[in-house]
Parts: sequence; C-alpha cells; structure tokens
Amino acid sequence: MADYGSYHEFVSRFVGPLVMGGRVEVRDLIGPGVLLPWMNPVDLDANVVTKIVDTLRTRLAKLGPVGSITGLPLDALALAAVWHNLLSMTHPEAKGRASLRRKARQWCLAMLEWAGVPHTRAEVSLRHGVLCGLARLRRVDTHVTFWAGYADFIGVAPPTALVAWPKVRRVREDRTDVPLMELLAALDAEDSDPQTDLVSVARAAFALSPLTDFAIADRPPAFAFEWTPPGVNALADPCLRGAAQRMILARGTAALRAVEQATVRAAKGELPQGAARLLLRFHLEMAITEGMSSKPTAPESRPQSPQGSQGIGPQGPSLASQPLAYDAYARLGYARAARLTGLSPDVVQRALPIDPNRSLPKDPPSAPLLARAGAVEVRT
Repeated sequence: MADYGSYHEFVSRFVGPLVMGGRVEVRDLIGPGVLLPWMNPVDLDANVVTKIVDTLRTRLAKLGPVGSITGLPLDALALAAVWHNLLSMTHPEAKGRASLRRKARQWCLAMLEWAGVPHTRAEVSLRHGVLCGLARLRRVDTHVTFWAGYADFIGVAPPTALVAWPKVRRVREDRTDVPLMELLAALDAEDSDPQTDLVSVARAAFALSPLTDFAIADRPPAFAFEWTPPGVNALADPCLRGAAQRMILARGTAALRAVEQATVRAAKGELPQGAARLLLRFHLEMAITEGMSSKPTAPESRPQSPQGSQGIGPQGPSLASQPLAYDAYARLGYARAARLTGLSPDVVQRALPIDPNRSLPKDPPSAPLLARAGAVEVRT
C-alpha cells in the first residue's frame, strides 16, 4: 500500500479521523524526511484543517484555558506519524520482519527526538487533542468462509465480489474488533534485539504526550504506566493536573490502581522531594475529587466492613479504588491535607471524613511517598 508522503493525505485520512472520528487509514511507514516539507506544505487544504482545528478547540475547551489554537502544530503531527508507524507495525505480517522493525524504530526515534518534550500547557494540550482518539481505536478483522474455503482480512473490508451471493455461495463473515491495547501487544517481539524493540518506542511516545499517557493509564504490563519527567512536569500546571485527574477517574479502578502503583514504584526510587510533594498533592486532590462526587449512603443501607477497613469515614467512599491516597490522607489528617492541596479544611473534611476508629495497615502503602515528600504523619 502506498505511503503518506502528502501532507493533505496524512492530515485528512489519519489525523482527521483520529480527532473527529471515523475510519483511520494506516499505510506504509512514514519517514522523518516528511517533516521538513510539512513545515510549509504546498497541498494544505484549509477546509480540512479548519474542521480539525474546530474540533480540537471544542474538545480542549473542556480542559480549561489552554491558549489559542490557530492550526495543527508540527510537533503534534510528528507524534501522530510515530503512532501511525507503530499501528502499521501491529499487522501480523510485520512481527517477524526484523529489518522492517529496525527501520520503524529508527524512524520513530528520529521523529520523537524532533518533537521533543512539551514545555507549555498549550503544547501538552494540543498533543493530546490530536492523539486522544487513540484510546478509542479499534481494528476490525474479518474472517470470511465460503463454499471453496476461507480468507482473512486484517483491518480491511473483504472484496465485494468475495462476499456476493452469500446464500448461494454459503458466505459467512465473522468480524472481530481488536482494541488498541491488544494491538500494542503485537509490538512485543519474541527476540530481545534492542534494535528491533518497538515497546520502548511506544512508551516514549506516550511520555511525550502526558495527557494521552494519563488517559490510557490502564495498559498491558509491557506498556505499564510509569511516571516520567514530562508527566510530572505537567502536574505542576493546575489546569493540566485537574484534567489528568478527571481522565483517570473516568477511566475507572484499573487506571487508578495503575497510577498509584507507578507512584509507589517511583517513591521507592530516587524521587526528588519536589516531585514527591507534587505526586502527593495529585493523589490527595484526586481522592478528594472522588469523595466529593460520590453519593453518601444511608447508615442502615451501607454494608458493614470488618474493622472499619473499607472506608475513610461513616459516609466516605471505598478504599478499594485509591488505597495509597486514602492511606496518606488518613495519616496526614484533613488539616494538613488541606494545606498541601490549598483547599479549605471544611471542604476536605466534608469530602473525606476520617473515621478515628479505623485501623491503619502496619505496612502503609503511602509510607515511601510521605517520606520522600517530607510529610510528617499527624493523625491523632
């Protein structure tokens, strides 16, 4: 299949559907040489770009004030090209081709280096605006059986002639949706050759778009969420930090646990105090947000838990979703948690009432993070 040498073709057939929804076309590998002509494209279709930018503007307005959006930034397009290449390499026929995997790795790393680390709220937001459709991507594979045999079509529709006269020719089509997480698993090759390693490329691509990294935190073990400098830096911005918290909460328990486990691993390593305090604030705020959005249950309808270990307080949310955050909160107390988050103590206490009779675990999950952050336990 032909490659994406044209700016218009790539924007209209890959980036556009990725942003606005629709059928995303994945073709042959894109090389870093396209970035130079894409800086001043001669085939730019203003109508297509305007539609994409309008969708970006509407979507990013939900995050907060991210700045003006006048076009498609080239760094975001470079990251989109990297993801195009990675998706191309998920095809079953690409897995055993070492030379093709080496080429894909080299080209992707070159484009990642060119895109660089995002430094501003606008850069982080626009990158995610272009890539946020990744979480919804599905490849449709079709298995066709007919009177003379069968045929498989990976990511493409079977020819019309093949499926014609289904009753006469005993044609049956079985479609399978392969979500992004299963597609990424195909990048993990059996050999250990670092020159063909595409897993680390995917991890680096996630890291350079922090909000996308947060939005798909519940990933397979090979691509497990980890805290990276771009991700931690993004948390310093209140707008981005709030957006990340809402994304993770919307994703559910699996994403919450993935992020907390990453924080525990980071706290056990060489985590600077400033970064540790930022992560502590991030988790406390996320727990408070969940507590404020949860509906309290009546005492008579609430199931009893042994030793009071399943809730913060009489009407608090379950500890199952954010054990690290709730443990840290219970040990610090609402007053200190309020100072760390900059919220009113009354608001914090109402969102997460502490049960003084609840026993704390002997091996607290928040201990490494509290130690790194220099936070002293003040629970009474």
